[in-house]
Amino acid sequence: MNYLISLSISDLRSTFRDPVFKVLLFFPFMSFTLIRWGLPAILNNFPVIQPYSQVILMWACLQSAIMFGFIYGFLFLEEKEENIWQVIRILPVKPLNLVLSRMLFGLGISSLVNFFLLHYGQIVSLTLVKEWLLAFQFSLAAPLIALLLGAFSQNRIEGLAQMKIINLLLILPALIYFVPSPWMHLAAVIPTYWSYRSLEMAENTPQFLLYLSSGFALYMVAIFLLNRKMATSIYR
Repeated sequence: MNYLISLSISDLRSTFRDPVFKVLLFFPFMSFTLIRWGLPAILNNFPVIQPYSQVILMWACLQSAIMFGFIYGFLFLEEKEENIWQVIRILPVKPLNLVLSRMLFGLGISSLVNFFLLHYGQIVSLTLVKEWLLAFQFSLAAPLIALLLGAFSQNRIEGLAQMKIINLLLILPALIYFVPSPWMHLAAVIPTYWSYRSLEMAENTPQFLLYLSSGFALYMVAIFLLNRKMATSIYR
């Protein structure tokens, strides 16, 4: 446990030491500012955007998770490049516990920012329970992204290229709101599809619970499988 605490503190220091990560840390708060004050002004001047306000909210909720996923994913790749994973092999800690413990800070901050977006964004009107559930589910994209980078990238250059692909894949399900084709629902294999649909159905409790639980299940399966893949990279 002491090691995990020290590791979390070290992660924070690494984050604030890198100028790129420093800039990224402000991005979720910029998203909140845009939704809370910028979007109402835009809608007043361009009412044609009004039907897509929920889609803009979905995008904003995903950004904080993407940002923390990017940061922690690149910390994993930095450790891989510097052979720190050889030290991790001897720790009496399961890889999944290690990953999730390290990401508690990012997951918590991302969930909090997403809650503020949902609660104070004045786009949807939901109960506090639904807002927290949605905020947490959107934030699960952070460990998903970090594990994808850690499992499939060999270095930070490769990770940067793969991050662009991951970003596109996570945003892809939102096209169902612009492309009226049943083929777009094939994007249901991507976890963010269920987050988008959960927010869409949030005012209809039965459908909301169905989409939400499906999303949580898919996120958990994906995180478990990616953890197995990354554990293989650490312990091979």
